[in-house]
Amino acid sequence: MSTAGNLIRIKLMYIKYIGQRFARFIYWNIRLAQANLGPGVRIHFPVIVEGNGRLTIGAGAELMKRVSIGLSPGSHVIMGPGSRIHPEANIHAGKDTTIILGEKCSVLTHAVVRNGKGVEMGDKSSISSYCNIFPREPGYDGKLIIGKGSNIGDNTIIDTSDDVIIGDMVALGPHDIIYTHDHDYRSDSFAAWKGGVHTGKVVVEDGAWVGARVTLLPGVTIGKRAIVAAGSVVTKNVAPGDIVGGIPAKSILKKKNDE
Repeated sequence: MSTAGNLIRIKLMYIKYIGQRFARFIYWNIRLAQANLGPGVRIHFPVIVEGNGRLTIGAGAELMKRVSIGLSPGSHVIMGPGSRIHPEANIHAGKDTTIILGEKCSVLTHAVVRNGKGVEMGDKSSISSYCNIFPREPGYDGKLIIGKGSNIGDNTIIDTSDDVIIGDMVALGPHDIIYTHDHDYRSDSFAAWKGGVHTGKVVVEDGAWVGARVTLLPGVTIGKRAIVAAGSVVTKNVAPGDIVGGIPAKSILKKKNDE
């Protein structure tokens, strides 16, 4: 085909693309218009809202450019007053699932939160940039609870195949990994990672500090005001007020617990 013919084909494809994008933009705006919007809400277009669930945006909350909110049937995403979702962040609520951001919460740029059981973020809690929070085993799902004033560090991976419960005023460092599932590597499956699935909830209690690049394995509890040193792998419970480190993590120093 001649250059002129190819140019016409490309132009037609481009016009089709523009038409489709415009239609999607109109659809997103209609979904936003159907949301329960509080006074003083700030929206930086484009914002992507898709699905048949409900969306509530509290007073003074802010959605930045290219935020994506997925609403499965029967779901409800609730942003508390003054909360903010930063550019390119993605929040998706599964069927009949409620995701709640409390007052003045933050979900930073490129963070992904997908859940089919329920998410609760306490007031002034935050999920930092490039975090990936979703069940990493198909067919499994658990709740995510983040307490008041807690922060999840940049690039952290949280597997919500089972429940993850994070208390108040908890600090998780950057590049942490929380796993709530494992596979039975002793099974007859050809691939070791294809064995039977075992799950266990992970709990990080109030005031604990988990350093950078720490891995928490299924079923562990980090006690109140405990500290986990950077680079550690935690395979068993950490007592309240304890300081642990290493691979596997062991007690380094027992600090005085205020309680």
